Amino acid sequence: MSSDTEAQIKRHLLAEIQILDQNYRVIAGFVAGQDYDPATIGTSIQSFKNSLNRSSAYVLALYNLRGQRVTIPWEALFTNLDFALATISGQSATLKQRDAVRSILGMSQNDMRQVLNYFAALKESLK
Repeated sequence: MSSDTEAQIKRHLLAEIQILDQNYRVIAGFVAGQDYDPATIGTSIQSFKNSLNRSSAYVLALYNLRGQRVTIPWEALFTNLDFALATISGQSATLKQRDAVRSILGMSQNDMRQVLNYFAALKESLK
């Protein structure tokens, strides 16, 4: 039973890692200056945040199943994503709001890369 549960957790985790990567590409493009409409950026930020939350839960479950403990250290990233979401609300975000979101995401980009590096290494270890 636990091997079935572990296999299911791994499948879900791998799917979430793919979602993180896809949304990060949009976010990184926006930070680099690509022009995206506010709805696209907001959706990508929300999807990245939701996927990170689910991925973290799967990691905790996987380690718990193995009798190990792990801490998930990205609380500051969640906070910054919340700030970005609150700032970009609505279809008609002003240029100032977009610039503020670009700045918030730019400051968080290193944290997002660390998260993605962590999950890339985890993905390799799950193979």
